[in-house]
Amino acid sequence: MSLLFFNTPYPDELFYSICARFHKRSGNVYEKATIKDLFSSRSITASAFLPSGINALIANMPPFANYNAEQFIINHTLYPFYSAFLPLRQAEEIYQSMLSNDGKDIYVRAGISASGIPQIKFLRFCKHCYEIDMAKYGEPYFHRLHQISGIECCLEHYTPLYNSSVLTSGGGKHRFEFPTNKNCVASEESNVLNNISNKVRENYIAHLKELTPLVINLINKKFENKELQWFREKYTYALIAKGLAYYSKRVKQDDWREFFLGKYERSVLDIFHSSLTGKGDWLSMIVQKHKNSFHPIRHLLIMSALDISVEETFNEEIGSPFVFPPWPCLNPVCNSYKQNVINSMDLTLSDNTKSPIGTFMCPHCNFTYTRRGPDKSEMDRYSKTRVKSYGSIWEAKLKEQSQLDISLRELSRKMGADPKTIKHFLSNDYNEKIVVDETELSVDQKDWKGLIKENPNMSVKQLRMANKALYMRLYRANREWLRMKSPILNQPSKKKRVDWNKRDNEILDEVVSAVNQLLNRDQKPVRITVAKVGSLIKREALLEKKLYKLPRTKLYLKKHLESVSDFQKRRVEYVIDTMETQEEVLPDWKIIRMAGLPYGEKWLEVLNDIRRNRK
Repeated sequence: MSLLFFNTPYPDELFYSICARFHKRSGNVYEKATIKDLFSSRSITASAFLPSGINALIANMPPFANYNAEQFIINHTLYPFYSAFLPLRQAEEIYQSMLSNDGKDIYVRAGISASGIPQIKFLRFCKHCYEIDMAKYGEPYFHRLHQISGIECCLEHYTPLYNSSVLTSGGGKHRFEFPTNKNCVASEESNVLNNISNKVRENYIAHLKELTPLVINLINKKFENKELQWFREKYTYALIAKGLAYYSKRVKQDDWREFFLGKYERSVLDIFHSSLTGKGDWLSMIVQKHKNSFHPIRHLLIMSALDISVEETFNEEIGSPFVFPPWPCLNPVCNSYKQNVINSMDLTLSDNTKSPIGTFMCPHCNFTYTRRGPDKSEMDRYSKTRVKSYGSIWEAKLKEQSQLDISLRELSRKMGADPKTIKHFLSNDYNEKIVVDETELSVDQKDWKGLIKENPNMSVKQLRMANKALYMRLYRANREWLRMKSPILNQPSKKKRVDWNKRDNEILDEVVSAVNQLLNRDQKPVRITVAKVGSLIKREALLEKKLYKLPRTKLYLKKHLESVSDFQKRRVEYVIDTMETQEEVLPDWKIIRMAGLPYGEKWLEVLNDIRRNRK
């Protein structure tokens, strides 16, 4: 049955208040008759914050009424506030419950009951807003922003709110009461900040002014829901920036607590219903891995303390000490030089300073470099701390360039490496490739060669001590020539360089064999992990620490490593194979049980999918 009329909602009016004004105008004596008119049901509860039955109300709207369910839920309930920090699936379940006539599980799903922050017992009002509404609309109404637990002042006038005598739950669950001068009395007893000292009240209001933009943004805009760990990551990176956490994401809990209490006095936290009780309380837990949600007020307190806006919290990507991928190749002889072609990065921490160290490998030339973070500007992405591997393309180019008649300094510039590194790669063959006209040597150069000839067993340091003046003149005038023509004695034998391309091919063959062994359908399944494969081929350390130097092996492993879900599915397939081999027919529950999985709808669907694919 369509309604004959429906009153226009006021700005920020609580849905409960909209329905209460309809009851006032309807002429109904009993509230249940109003509920029947609005929702075509007498069982709907008059919920103050997260009401249900919205779809039923929309269906009963008068012809040509321009209302929809989303308008009521987003603009006139506390759904945007309570759902903001919940995962999408959980927020969607609450939304669907509000659309339906069954709202008994809404508050449980929203986590309000278990949040540790009590719900307000009476609908509240601001006496200034009350007077303004009377003058502007001829009647008062209950504002949505006045009903948030922990927000004890009007966010427009910053004066204390007052409790009306209208209960938010219990006492009249089928009753809609609109505000009047009888149930909304601004007295000392109804002042929600009664018995709070002036000093504490002033501190509280000062903090509330900082929170106001966050609250207004949160309740008036729709942000994309994130998983619970998203917020923990956001807060952790903000703590890292302030030196309150390590790059390993371990928070310095004592320092964090001291910082937070330097921001908020304990008496103020009491008013926000967010007291600190010691180690393991909500302040510690909100920056750790957790499975439970936290009340929005506590998120807002954290965001304000860390100077994070709502937009930064929801819209920006999770921070990184090395800005964001992709990163550039820094091999000057690679066709992808300074192009953003590196999509993944291995992050480790310095043993001494705990600073982040990123390892980047170009997928085209295998040039691998590290950079100590964090990056402080966009240009930092084009710098490197150390080159771990130059790659075969760089080495081939070096050999090619070394055949040309160019100086060591020029070769160093072209290859992007210092002269000592160039000499290291070319070894002793380099001197033969650089042609020097002996007739053009200076007197000092000839004297240095003569000194070496007279003392064939002396090291560079001993020769320098034998003729300091000569050495210093050559060092200032022709340092490159001096390095080339100085003996290399008493040096430890150099380790044989590893051919990583060759080793990659060798390890790949071993890894493929190990994976095939683990996938053998005749043996009990074992999950395919890097550790397990490394154990089978007896190269655990190599795969754990040097996998970035084995690109083909790394790519193969990436394609074949099993998630827990994939491994569980393979266990089900193994039981089915065994059953077919033994010509035995087992009930579904027993197949799932033998696979070591809990019997339920999820695994029944997996079992049926496997059977369909085998037909």
